[in-house]
Order: sequence, then C-alpha cells, then structure tokens
Amino acid sequence: MQDYSTKDVNQELLAEIAEALQNIRGWGSVEIFVQDYKVVQITERNIKKTTQVQGSVKKGLDKLR
Repeated sequence: MQDYSTKDVNQELLAEIAEALQNIRGWGSVEIFVQDYKVVQITERNIKKTTQVQGSVKKGLDKLR
C-alpha cells in the first residue's frame, strides 16, 4: 500500500476508498485507520444477513414491548 497522507488527500487514496466501497456486497462497512496523519489501513467487511437471525431478533424485540 502506498503512503497516503490525510493532510493531502490525493486521487489514488480516493480511488482506494471507492474500490473498497464497491467491494461491499449489500451489507457491510469500510473502515479507514489513520496514524500520525497517514492512512495505515483500509478494511472492508461484508456482512451476511440471514432470515433466521432477523426473525429471531424481531421476536425478541416483540417480547420486550
């Protein structure tokens, strides 16, 4: 990975961030880690949603009401 400064955001850094966003499949997140004004890591997380989990959460919330 190239050295990317947050003090001088360039097109290459923006392209890396745009690519990370495009790699998200429906649900997920992109995290950008900065240390001493330099981007040191871009993390992509894809989340798989399941019908079972969503239904269980809804049932649990209904019980709280």
